[in-house]
This record gives sequence, C-alpha cells and structure tokens, in this order.
Amino acid sequence: MTARREGWGGLRFGVWLAAAIGVNAVAFLATRLVHRQAVAFGCAFDVAVTVPALYYWLVVRAGVLPAVSMIPLCLLALLRATFVAPGVAWTRPALAAGAELAVIAYLVLRVRRGLHAAAGESDIVERLTLAARELIRLPVAAAIVASEIAVAWYAFGPWGRKPHIPDGARAFTIHRKTIPGALFWALAGLSVMEAAPVHMLLRQWSRVAAWPVTALSAYATVWMVAVARSLALRPILLRDDELTVRCGILWTLRVPRREIASARRGGFERVFHLPPASQPNVVLEFLHPVEARALYGIERRVPVSLWRSTIPKGS
Repeated sequence: MTARREGWGGLRFGVWLAAAIGVNAVAFLATRLVHRQAVAFGCAFDVAVTVPALYYWLVVRAGVLPAVSMIPLCLLALLRATFVAPGVAWTRPALAAGAELAVIAYLVLRVRRGLHAAAGESDIVERLTLAARELIRLPVAAAIVASEIAVAWYAFGPWGRKPHIPDGARAFTIHRKTIPGALFWALAGLSVMEAAPVHMLLRQWSRVAAWPVTALSAYATVWMVAVARSLALRPILLRDDELTVRCGILWTLRVPRREIASARRGGFERVFHLPPASQPNVVLEFLHPVEARALYGIERRVPVSLWRSTIPKGS
C-alpha cells in the first residue's frame, strides 16, 4: 500500500511539473508573438496563480509535499511572472531575495526534520536516505539525492576516520584481502592520469566536447574514491538480532537472524555475490526472499530457492 501511495504521489507531482512547464512555455511564446498588454497580464496571471493553484490541488492536497512548500513556490511563481507582465520589473530584486530566503528556510527545516527522524540510525548512508525522504517525498528522487551526498561524503570526508561499529555489534571487514578495494583505487588513479591527455586530445577536435568529458572523468574519479573508502568504512555487522551485509556504498542487505536458514563455507554456488571480483568463503541461505538495496534506489529481490549471498573472508 505504501509503495502504491508513493507511486501515485510521484505521478501527481509529474503531472503538475508537466503542466507548470507547459503554462510557462505558452506564456513565453504568447508574449513574444502577440504584443498586447491584455495577453501579457493574462499570461502573468497563469504563471503567478494557475501554477501554484495546480500545485496545491495535485501535490499539497494529496499529501505529496507539505503545505509550507507553497510559500517558496508562490514567491518563485511571482518572480517568474515579472518576466511576463509589463512594468513590474522593479519588483524582481525583492521577490528574488524573498524566494531565495524561503527556499533556504524550507530546505533547512526539512533537512533538520529528516536528521531528527534518523537520529536513531548510526550509519551515514541510512541517515542520509531517511533525511532525503523527509526533504523529497518522491522515492526515486530522494534515493538519487541521498546517493550523491553519500558519494561526496565518502570521497571528501575526514581521512583517517575509523569505521563506526555500534555497541553490541561484531564487524567483519571485506576490503583487506579482496580485490575490489585495490581495484577501485587503481581505477581512480588511472582516471586522474588519463584526464589531462584526453582533454588535450579532445580540445584539438572540439572545445565544447572536451570540458564535459573532463568533468565526467573527474566525477568518475570522485565516485571510485568514494566506493574504495566506503569498503573500509562500512564493514559487515553482526548483531544479536540482525545481520547487515554491506559492500561499501554499493549494496546493503539487512536480514533478521531468524531469517537465516544456514551459513556454510564455500562459494562456488551463488546468485548474489558480495563483493564482486572476489573469491568468497561463506554462503548464506535464507528462509524467505530478501531485498538488497544499492545506490540510487536500485533494489534486487531473488527467490529464496535461488538465493545465495556470498561474503569474502575478511581480516
């Protein structure tokens, strides 16, 4: 039921967004093609009033986003209307400042609420996910935002930081005697070394194409550094009531211990392999299907009859 409600909320938000883009596009074209004051004021009314009214009807009234989100939206709509209505350009600085302050206040309020909701969670990825869901009610968008913040946190976070191990939990590392950690570090180094030569080569062909490719290479380097560091900072955790299998920020699998049917040595028989490109030594079999979550909201669900989760030997 929850997933259906979230999907319906995402659809309503998408309908409103499409309508808002359509109203603004029509207003822009109409004021450019028909130079009449009545047309300009009519288009400004649609931008300033119709778009927020549709937002309230489709988004707020349905509970997709809170009513307080109407404040920054209305200010932004009024600011946009000043570019359509004649003779009101002098109001733009005040509206722009008000809209900026309203957006910042709204974001701060929602982030604080999200972090408060995640206060009982010690894992940074889980905390970011819960906070993003409070800020953005669309599950896919919230997962993408949380994932990008997690990548930045693990790439640029404090170096020398030790893994956080909750009280009563036993940790198992997966980065010291496996290939993936070294592999991601090596790929990050190669990405840095090839960025400059590739940029110079592409610049001779097209300067427009050179910079986007270089930016993409820089992002790939940041992403691989984040994954490499997260493999060390997010070990597997075994608690009295739960097993949390984590492959850095790539995958997270939380299973109640009562759902574990068997744990045996081996690794030749598998469906789900954590981490990849390594020789596992433990096979877990569960009583019921289990869901594993990856970055960007990706989930994987495998029937219990085929499920094998393999964990490489740590230190």
